[in-house]
Amino acid sequence: MEAPPRSSIWSSGLWALVAAVAMVVVVAQGNVAEDKATDRGPFKSIVDTTSVDEQAQVEALLTESYAVLRSTEFRTNLLSLGPRYPVIYARPDKQDADVAEVARWVGVEPFGSRYAPVVVQVVGRDDRQDPMAIHASAGEGYGLGRYSEMALGRYFLHQSRSADLVERSCALNAAAHEYAHTITLTPVGFRNAFTDTRVGEPQISDRLYPGTPIASYLIGAVAQCTWLQNKGRIEGTGLATCVEVFGVNAFSGRRCGLFTKGEAVALRPGLPPMPPPL
Repeated sequence: MEAPPRSSIWSSGLWALVAAVAMVVVVAQGNVAEDKATDRGPFKSIVDTTSVDEQAQVEALLTESYAVLRSTEFRTNLLSLGPRYPVIYARPDKQDADVAEVARWVGVEPFGSRYAPVVVQVVGRDDRQDPMAIHASAGEGYGLGRYSEMALGRYFLHQSRSADLVERSCALNAAAHEYAHTITLTPVGFRNAFTDTRVGEPQISDRLYPGTPIASYLIGAVAQCTWLQNKGRIEGTGLATCVEVFGVNAFSGRRCGLFTKGEAVALRPGLPPMPPPL
């Protein structure tokens, strides 16, 4: 009696699965190596600028904000706020993060995490009355999560040109906040490390701990105040107060231009109220 033919990896079709897995591993390794390279730029490309000068302004804002997020000073300042903010909303499946976890994600320390290279679109007019001028958003881009996308309103470029350091720092807050949404926890595909509201949503739904800081806003405020600290505009001991001024569960843009005479970046009577927590 003849023995039945032996099944092999080639005849069973298993080779196709093995090849597919191997391809994913190779792509994942390549993505992480490229995206975590020490010399990688802060963006993939910038679109819809109207002049060489505007292009340079966007590049400068993105470069500064990305550098602050990756700095030792930012990490130190963020970690110092642990006792003040013990519970932080990071994303729907992680609503009880702590400062140390947020710092690890911003530092892309977990295996496979990375800043997905971002394509930045400049939108709106240089006019605060134009809703798109103060629009900022970011998230997954094209290429099945290989890249991310960011939209940045022109009013933030207006702020970045201000002679007042505090006004300028608000533009950096916005850019750093949006950079937080370009961090993915996976080398292939896109799993946001940090989420908040989508366009048209007034608040985050299904909050387990309402009123707690939202990581993306905390990240933006700490980046802003770290930048001001580096510029000598605030003392190190004033960082926590500075963060509170601009908000950790919403952003108080109306406060940006109220420190032009060298006032301490601190809470004081007469400041516009904070927006409701998201």
